[in-house]
Amino acid sequence: MNKFIQTLLIVWRKEWLDALRDKKSLRMAFLMPVYFVGVFVAYSLFIIHMNQQSRATNNEPIKLSIVGAEQLPALVDWLQERGIQVEAADEQAYQQVQNGQLGYALIVPDDAREKFATGESIELALVFDATNNKLQGALQFVRQQIWSWNSRIGSLRLLSRGISPAIVNPVVVRDLNVASDQKMGFFVMAILPMLLILTVFMAAVGFSADMTAGERERRSLESLLITPAASGAILLGKWLNSLSLTFMVIVVELTLLAIAFAYVPFKELGLRVHVTPLDLLVVLVALMSLAIVATALQFLISLFARSFKDAQTYMGLMIFIPMVPLFYTQFNPSAYADWFRWVPVLAQQLVVKDLLLGGDVPLLAFAQAWLVAVILAVAFLCFTAQQLRKPKIVYGV
Repeated sequence: MNKFIQTLLIVWRKEWLDALRDKKSLRMAFLMPVYFVGVFVAYSLFIIHMNQQSRATNNEPIKLSIVGAEQLPALVDWLQERGIQVEAADEQAYQQVQNGQLGYALIVPDDAREKFATGESIELALVFDATNNKLQGALQFVRQQIWSWNSRIGSLRLLSRGISPAIVNPVVVRDLNVASDQKMGFFVMAILPMLLILTVFMAAVGFSADMTAGERERRSLESLLITPAASGAILLGKWLNSLSLTFMVIVVELTLLAIAFAYVPFKELGLRVHVTPLDLLVVLVALMSLAIVATALQFLISLFARSFKDAQTYMGLMIFIPMVPLFYTQFNPSAYADWFRWVPVLAQQLVVKDLLLGGDVPLLAFAQAWLVAVILAVAFLCFTAQQLRKPKIVYGV
């Protein structure tokens, strides 16, 4: 056992020194966290900018062009009291909205005054272009005010007949949002688990390919395996090197994220993003459970490649493995099942998301993620070690 560990450490040290000499691969590996954190910062600043623009638009007075405003003076007065600037429009308002000359318009029928006096229902037409997203906020406000006036008039008519308005409103819904400011940051923070998990899968791709397919292409793997050292110790030494490099890249990325959290003005969104160093440490532990699987899978895939270039191509396709569950949960945020915590990538995504949003992560979730990760990593490494004993794999024939 001592000889096995000694061989493992010797191989790890040798591969570590080789990795430090490979400046190009090292530079690419450590540029990845800079790029991903840059994407997150740019995304956050874009959301903040859009929110500021939306607030500036909401602060502008809302103008509403009405055709036949003289038919319903009570509605016009109601809208003006709510801060809406009412403007008279001609019969061409529908075409003007179609041509983009008007954003939206309200058309009141010619018989509205008579119907209102007799208590009949009046059909108002709110004309707008649904493809113009800039008008959605104003349209929603106008629609709400019209419905409020509608409810008020209906209640007054019922009262005039001695009927309680509660008869037609048996249920009143009041919204109570119990989400904390931290959890309301979900829409901004949702991109982070995906970026962190992609880093885990991509950090050591070049090094893993070079230590297997690259060395076989240079015929140095053959000379290493014919030594008395156990092939399992050699494989574990190489795998430990990839795992160490992945660990360092993740640490750099989490450090950059800590800096980003301190300087990105999330308060502009009304959010309180409070991520402590302890939270980031727990995120690191969760991501390392995925790293042991990702690096073991990299060795297994690259071992079957005929050349270093083929290995890089295969491992480039391997990135789609985490992308499938990530995109599934990204586009179905309400989708959740207990078995998610037994699935690699999904388990780590849930843990990271809960931690960054200020939630409590049970120890069982960590145990599940690590248990499955260890089982898969051992299975991949054992199968890879078994393949290293086959001449077809070693010589690449």
